[in-house]
Amino acid sequence: MRLATVLVAASALSLLLAAGCAVGGQFSCPDGMDPFTELNIYFGREKGDGNMVTEEEWSGFLADSVTPSFPDGLTVLDARGQWLDTSEGRLYVESTKLLNVLVPLDATDAGLVSVRAMSDDYKSRFDQQAVFYTTLPACAAVY
Repeated sequence: MRLATVLVAASALSLLLAAGCAVGGQFSCPDGMDPFTELNIYFGREKGDGNMVTEEEWSGFLADSVTPSFPDGLTVLDARGQWLDTSEGRLYVESTKLLNVLVPLDATDAGLVSVRAMSDDYKSRFDQQAVFYTTLPACAAVY
């Protein structure tokens, strides 16, 4: 994935989600909810050779690399991202898989280690330049 593929969408999402919980870098959760760190990882689907990461290839990556890192649960969304390569003056638009995971606050560092490992795997498997990710404060409960 090109590094800036989803910067605009990620920025907007980050602002919307962070505004609900964070004030001055600290946040507290409503009664009945627990604090988490929300991880959003953006995987561009255009390979370095111009071909696309197929659904079968994505499913294999999800099973081999992602699920073992986050066995308690995750969400995958199909997205579209774009970014401007200023060196070429070219606008890139590509399909993207957005992985959303909530980790307990005390597991944030371990979660980020997993994100970096799976990002390295994805870049290697699919000839990607980068994988983009964000962290956000979140409150969650199962009802």
